[in-house]
Amino acid sequence: MNHSAFSLLRCPICRAAGTLSADGRVFRCLGEKPHSYDVARSGYLNLSRSQKSGGDSSDAVRARSAFLEKDYYRPLAVRVREILDEIKAETVIDAGCGEGYYTNRMAGEGRTVIGFDLSKSAIDHASKQAKKAESTAKIPKSTVLFAVSSLFELPVADACADVVTNLFAPCAEAEFSRVLKSGGELIVVGAGENHLMGLKRVLYETPYPNPGRADLPKNLTLVSRERLTFEARICGQSDIRALFSMTPYYYRTPREGHEKLAALDALVTELDFDIYRYRKETVE
Repeated sequence: MNHSAFSLLRCPICRAAGTLSADGRVFRCLGEKPHSYDVARSGYLNLSRSQKSGGDSSDAVRARSAFLEKDYYRPLAVRVREILDEIKAETVIDAGCGEGYYTNRMAGEGRTVIGFDLSKSAIDHASKQAKKAESTAKIPKSTVLFAVSSLFELPVADACADVVTNLFAPCAEAEFSRVLKSGGELIVVGAGENHLMGLKRVLYETPYPNPGRADLPKNLTLVSRERLTFEARICGQSDIRALFSMTPYYYRTPREGHEKLAALDALVTELDFDIYRYRKETVE
C-alpha cells in the first residue's frame, strides 16, 4: 500500500486527515465523527460525495483503454513524464485521470502519484492496470493510488502537491491552486489545432482546426507552452472505431461520415497536443 499517498488524503465529508487500517482494507478519517471508506479489491477508494455514478461509462472506458494501450499516444505520455522528471516532482495529482493510461506512466522511484476521476469504472480499471504494471515491474511498487472524486473537490490536503496534471479534463484552477505547494506547477494538456485532422478529413468535406482550450488558468503564472505533433497510423477497424468513440465527433457526425470511416482498414492522422505549464507563485 502506498502509505505516503494515503497521508495526503482528507475525508470528503469533514476534511479531516485519515489513516489506513493495519490490514489495508479501510481508510478511516480522524474527525470527531469518524468516517470510513473501504479499499476496493482492485485497490482504489471511493471518495466521491455523490452517491450517483458519474463520468464515463464502463463501455467508454473499455474502448478508450483498448485504444490507448496500443500506445498510439505514447509520445505524449513520455513527454509528460519527462517534464515531471525535469521538475523533480515527488508528489503528483492527476486530476481527471480517466482510465489511468497517463497516470500509471507518471510513476517513478520516490514519486507519489494520485489519480482522481468521477467515473468509478475508469478508476477501477486504472487501479487494476496499476497492479498489473507493478506485478511485472513496469512501474515501481506502491507509488500510484486511485480514487473516485470530483476534480472540483479533491479530497487532499492544502498545498500538498508539487505538480497537478490536467490532461483533457476540465481545468478547475481554484482547486488546483489550493492543492499546489508554493512554487508548484500545473501541467495542462489540450488538443492542438491539427489534432486528428486526418480523421476529420474523412468525416467532413471542410475539416476545421481545433479552437484550443477555453478554460486555461488566469491567475497562475504561465511558465511555458509547447506543441507536440506526430503522425499515427491507426490499424484495423476496431482501433479506428475506438479512436472515433473517444472524440466529440462520434455523436455529431451524420451516418454518412460513420459509413466512410467504417470502410477503412487503416487511418493516417496527425496527433497534435498543446502542453502548458503554470506555476503557483511563492507567497512571501
